[in-house]
Amino acid sequence: MKALLATLTLLFVCLSSPLWAADSITVEQLKQEMSSQQSPIIIDVRDEDEFLAGHIPGAIMVPAKNIEHHLDMLEQYKKDEIVLYCVSGRRASAAATALEDAGFRKVRLLEGNYPAWQADQ
Repeated sequence: MKALLATLTLLFVCLSSPLWAADSITVEQLKQEMSSQQSPIIIDVRDEDEFLAGHIPGAIMVPAKNIEHHLDMLEQYKKDEIVLYCVSGRRASAAATALEDAGFRKVRLLEGNYPAWQADQ
């Protein structure tokens, strides 16, 4: 009976949450990682005008609305740590889902997104 209950509990947990939900990273953690040998790939999923107005140094611009069209280009980063950001988190979350669905497993979202980065400068 205990084994059945444990199995049902595990099944419920697996079905009620996504298997590869993106983790988050703080601005401070990102800065530390950027200064290390293992700097993550940083992807700005905002539109071009937003990117040109300011972005995190070294970020790659891949607008969230076009992320599926850039999967071939992003394939080279499939095994790397990837950090996504936008303004509010909505576009970054959608892009994270698209990347995870394409097999990317090391995807994180920047807490507070670009406004948090700007506030920390």
